[in-house]
Amino acid sequence: MSFSVYDREVTLCSGDNVITCNIDDDTVKELILPDLKSTKDTTHHNKLDIDLYHTITNVSYSNDGEYFLVCTNRKQLCLYRRKNGELTANRTLTRAASKVRFTPNNDVVVADKSGDAYLYSSSKPEEEGIALLGHLSMLLDVMVTTDQKYIVTADRDEKIRVSMYPNCYNILSYCLGHEKFVTNIQELPHDKNILVSSGGDGCVKFWDYKTGKELLSIDVNENVKQKDVEGFNRCLEDCELDESVTILPLKHLVVSKIDDSTSLVMTTLFSCKRLFLYNVSGSVKTGVTLNQRQAVELQDDPLECLVQNNSAFWTLSDGGLSIYKFDDQRFEKDETSCRLERINESWKTLRNHLKKHSLFPILYKRKFDNVQDYQERKKTRLLSKVSG
Repeated sequence: MSFSVYDREVTLCSGDNVITCNIDDDTVKELILPDLKSTKDTTHHNKLDIDLYHTITNVSYSNDGEYFLVCTNRKQLCLYRRKNGELTANRTLTRAASKVRFTPNNDVVVADKSGDAYLYSSSKPEEEGIALLGHLSMLLDVMVTTDQKYIVTADRDEKIRVSMYPNCYNILSYCLGHEKFVTNIQELPHDKNILVSSGGDGCVKFWDYKTGKELLSIDVNENVKQKDVEGFNRCLEDCELDESVTILPLKHLVVSKIDDSTSLVMTTLFSCKRLFLYNVSGSVKTGVTLNQRQAVELQDDPLECLVQNNSAFWTLSDGGLSIYKFDDQRFEKDETSCRLERINESWKTLRNHLKKHSLFPILYKRKFDNVQDYQERKKTRLLSKVSG
């Protein structure tokens, strides 16, 4: 499930349902996806109905607004031209995507649940995807740096790998330090030599990613309420997981440039209705300093978050879209800048058609105790020998 914003246009996606909304003229258009190009049965995934299986469904605009993409839970990747809505590519992915992003030159990079990353050309829509690299664990995020010299990948096994791009077989460094799965990676806007990451250990970390050196780490859970932790543990119990946590995993990581020496870092956590904001300054050479700015109470647990034009912060929840305005002094909800009522009504319709399924069984590793089973089988063998 996802949404994306470019200029005054908003696109929301839930499953195969996509709508595009123009804020200025208050119009809503439904996008009908083309038929899936595949000879395989894509209605099931690992013996589960694909509609019940949670995969990342993504819609995203390219940075220059030339394209937007839709990636569905049926492994379908569609690329459109934004201005006229022309379909330029309709591809079927090899495996379900966990993250889809535009590269700086408008190609599309896809990270999948088997740990592989692929590159798809926007200028050559008939070409197959190019395999870039692979991990031994599920990828959760992928990013091609602004200078297009490196590709950064993050996985469920706490690793962040930095590889040369496009010759990704050359590994430059590893950024190791997270103690749980890595959920997000971003370049720090005012100094893009610094990588920002967030993880299931509740920490935001800053890296000199070219050397793999950790520059700074902050524990966002210092400001988390105990009732939020208890609520998350109930979610894990509902998923029949043995895991019981004392810290909440980070869900979203959003960065925005304030000036040439300072950036704003915003984070949310699972099962927490608060947004945490930090001012970050410094560089790789001088070191990184961080000041907590404020914690914003949100009306609902955000499903998705993004920043537009370094001045507007958007959140999508079950109740719909909300917009916050911010500068170097204030961060507050914007009640008047946009008309969102019709968009939110359309979103509620999309949301009602979605069958909810949790991502936690994929992120948290199941614990298996086969010792007791072994002891029982050993006891049975000994008894059979004695009786024989």
